[in-house]
Amino acid sequence: MTNNPRTCGGCTACCDGWLTDKSLNLEPGSGCPNRTAEGCGIYETRPEKPCRSFTCAWLQRPDEFPEAFRPDQSGAICIVDRDWQQWKVLRAIPVGANIPPESHEWLLQYAKDRQIPYIYLERRMEGGRQVHLKEQALGPVQFAEDVKKAPGLNDTFWGFVQEE
Repeated sequence: MTNNPRTCGGCTACCDGWLTDKSLNLEPGSGCPNRTAEGCGIYETRPEKPCRSFTCAWLQRPDEFPEAFRPDQSGAICIVDRDWQQWKVLRAIPVGANIPPESHEWLLQYAKDRQIPYIYLERRMEGGRQVHLKEQALGPVQFAEDVKKAPGLNDTFWGFVQEE
């Protein structure tokens, strides 16, 4: 990996409420009260959690995630540093109701190429608020078997891809 020259810049996808955080009252359809048209209004004094400690995959892995995958441009906030049980996974949270089809296809190929599970969310929004959330996953055959053996309370994984 090369030296990372990327910064959030004008991207406020995580501050726009698409990542839920109870401490800041962030929820889909309700952004952070500190967000301004220029970005974070308290950037220099922002809290450690979740603001300073969160880094999306676009920032973490510039060699793997193209420029067009900045969350506000791709429609997906990607996370690569949170495992599911023993599995390294790619997680994607939509910036809006759902991840745009072209971004979803790119992420699916990224996961297939690395033989890692791809976990993503789909939302149903009404009146600008989330009314339903569904978590789905695609991954190697062994991942599907592991999910069947030990699903978590919030795990609802469907439609697994076959290993090639």
